Amino acid sequence: MKCVIDPNISKKTACQTAIQVCERLRAQNAEICMAQELAEMLGNEPKIQFLPADTLFTDADSVISIGGDGTILRSAGKILAHALQAHTKPTPLVGINTGTLGFLAAFEADELDMLDRLCTGDYAITNRMMLKTMIRSDNASAKPLHALNDIYASRANGKICDFAVSVDGREIGVYRADGIIFSTPTGSSAYALSAGGPVMEPDLLLIEMNLICPHSLFARPMLFAPHREICVTYRGVGDGGLSVFVDGSKTAVLHNMQSFTVTCSEHMMPFVDCKGHAFYDALNGKLMQPLKTSD
Repeated sequence: MKCVIDPNISKKTACQTAIQVCERLRAQNAEICMAQELAEMLGNEPKIQFLPADTLFTDADSVISIGGDGTILRSAGKILAHALQAHTKPTPLVGINTGTLGFLAAFEADELDMLDRLCTGDYAITNRMMLKTMIRSDNASAKPLHALNDIYASRANGKICDFAVSVDGREIGVYRADGIIFSTPTGSSAYALSAGGPVMEPDLLLIEMNLICPHSLFARPMLFAPHREICVTYRGVGDGGLSVFVDGSKTAVLHNMQSFTVTCSEHMMPFVDCKGHAFYDALNGKLMQPLKTSD
């Protein structure tokens, strides 16, 4: 069994957890691989192969991402990039939380005994839908970009903006707001939740649209079928334009009458669930935590 370990090396706790993960996997005779650039920091650990990025994920059985939700999103991006280049299916992703919330993680850093289930095959796979966007601007690549969590747009200077939204070529509204968010069910518990959207089970197939601080008494989140194509056209001049973000990374700036589309990606991201109920544990133990009272 080949496991790729992808820790957030900027976090001390993630590096410590990575060492513990290696010890646990070695006890199960697993093949352990890490990115070549981690050799300087973790090169003293025995039986680790440090590989270049273009071969790191080749024939891997799982990728273990160690950090917070941002780390897991970055690992998912690396997995998909390799799958697209190698024309293979994405490698199953295991998240170990060493961050604050860790809603995407399969388990916490103090639950590393769950790795034994990974080695014995005692786990389930949940395939999470992704979004795809094509950005039509002067300075952005025309190639499709994929998001596991969300795609959102807001003014570069934080000011209110105007944009039109159409679905399958039919305009559904012209909105004034601080921005707009399109999220997957996985991303419904992230930025979209903070903007007033619903929490959705991650294995649903839906596209959620949410306005950010709309200048309206009647704006509500909307859910679209996965086969719809949604187009957002920016209507504004000056002041830096409309910035588009894919899973939190800024990818383009749109100017007046430029647009981007959002559709369901043809790719799915496989998540490993060693508990069998990780989503509900996270919902109850993390998002509901402020409502709980101490014993």
